[in-house]
Amino acid sequence: MAPNALGRIKCPFRQAVTAMPRLWTAPCYPLGVRSERGYTLIEILVVMGLIGVASAMAVPVFIESNARNRLWTASEQIGGAIRQTRLKAISQNTSYRVAFDCPSTGNVRTLILTGDPAVDDDDDRCGQTLDGDSAAIEMPLSVTYDHGSATALQVSGRGIYTALGASIPLTISVQYGSATRTLAVSATGQITFSNIE
Repeated sequence: MAPNALGRIKCPFRQAVTAMPRLWTAPCYPLGVRSERGYTLIEILVVMGLIGVASAMAVPVFIESNARNRLWTASEQIGGAIRQTRLKAISQNTSYRVAFDCPSTGNVRTLILTGDPAVDDDDDRCGQTLDGDSAAIEMPLSVTYDHGSATALQVSGRGIYTALGASIPLTISVQYGSATRTLAVSATGQITFSNIE
């Protein structure tokens, strides 16, 4: 490659395709390469600003998504306990009870009914564990539910629900902050969920 009138070597934009390609000459490599310069303070500040703006938009979405997830999970846990209790009652031909706030506020627990009112209606029944009882289901942190005046749902061996202290269909509201999701339980055990409001 020959130097031009200013004494600089003119670099070709492309090489001809041959059996033995030529290597680029040494002065052609540094063209456009900023290996010694690095980033300026302004470039770093612009990138940091873009990261800050993206984070400011993403954090509220993440927080709302987390809240909706907790609410959804809690309502599905209650619905799952009700469905599972009905399945156990039918498969074993035994009456069961889904007790609210059992053994403590905010928990749900499935209890087997023995047929003995002294045992089944005992004030300390939630503190006892009989063969067939489930463990207490705890709601996620800061999630509450309102079951109205009902103390429990009772299901017969045929899968028919009755609400103790309320009427069927029983509506249960699950809350997390200002968001609410309701579920309605029919006499046949069908559960209808609402969208999150």
